[in-house]
Amino acid sequence: MKIQLNLDSLAVLLFCGDLVVDNTAPLSQDEWYNVERKLRSSSKKTPSKLFGMNKDTLIDILGIEEYIAYKMIARLTTLNDLLFALANLENEGIFITTKYEENYPKVLATTLKKRAPLYLYYVGNMSLTEHHMVSVVGPQELEKRLNTYTKNIVTKIYDEEKVLVANGTKGTDAYALKTFLNLGGQAVCFVSDHMFDKKKSFSKYIKDGRMLLLSAVDPFAYFNVTNALDRNIYVCGLSDVQIITATHINSGAVWFTTIQNFHYHWTKQMVLDDSRYGGNIRLLEMGAIKMNYDDILSLLTLDQIIEKNEVVKEVEEVLIDQMSIYEFLDE
Repeated sequence: MKIQLNLDSLAVLLFCGDLVVDNTAPLSQDEWYNVERKLRSSSKKTPSKLFGMNKDTLIDILGIEEYIAYKMIARLTTLNDLLFALANLENEGIFITTKYEENYPKVLATTLKKRAPLYLYYVGNMSLTEHHMVSVVGPQELEKRLNTYTKNIVTKIYDEEKVLVANGTKGTDAYALKTFLNLGGQAVCFVSDHMFDKKKSFSKYIKDGRMLLLSAVDPFAYFNVTNALDRNIYVCGLSDVQIITATHINSGAVWFTTIQNFHYHWTKQMVLDDSRYGGNIRLLEMGAIKMNYDDILSLLTLDQIIEKNEVVKEVEEVLIDQMSIYEFLDE
């Protein structure tokens, strides 16, 4: 099977990717951007020029730090293994794009800048990332009353022909995704583990062209807290708007990502005006856009609700609440 990636993409996958598992260490994202800077200021310009360079060239001509050069030379020896792994992956129906490809989601690069993943594994209709996207997040424990409002929210998203962005976790996210797909909607699901298994679970919707699975980590990876937190950032980066149905202060991943979002402004945040949830009250006090139950049931579009309820305030520095990383996700 032909691997349809340009040489710049092959370079970033070779030096930074996680497909080849051996004793060579990949470059971190920061290290890669340092290499990119060196290339731009030299006559080489693009990552594809790195192929065939020896250690002395990397250090003396490009000015790359010695320890990074050693890592890169070690990685060069794994090129054949990388090509073999890419071919096997495509045979399984899983593809890769990188920041150097035309089909890489431009909204991620624009919104997250250097925090955007260098490469993405994907299955399904990549063109869905070109539409207006909305994510709906909330508790991992379902509540009957909250489910009713979640259903009404995703119905509004469907009626407006927007794409739902999900994160592949249980609870509110899973309920919203299932409801939305049953309505006939189109969805992007950004996962942080077990992509290969989830590909099978959603095969019908993928085949219909109504779903795209994305992952920034090995499709066979197990759950990892750091990957899951990064995944939540990527969901924000894809979303024009994120709707928070319910959260409690310091309760987990939803709360933590929302607080980060106040600082970095990845996406607009709408929060359900419900006094039963302390986190909702606090987020609204901090400047999140209010969405009440009448708004959900009204004929107003999401954009009109935002225009009606958005309060323009002076920007304040938001400090991220301190909590153990293992409390962010209850998985």
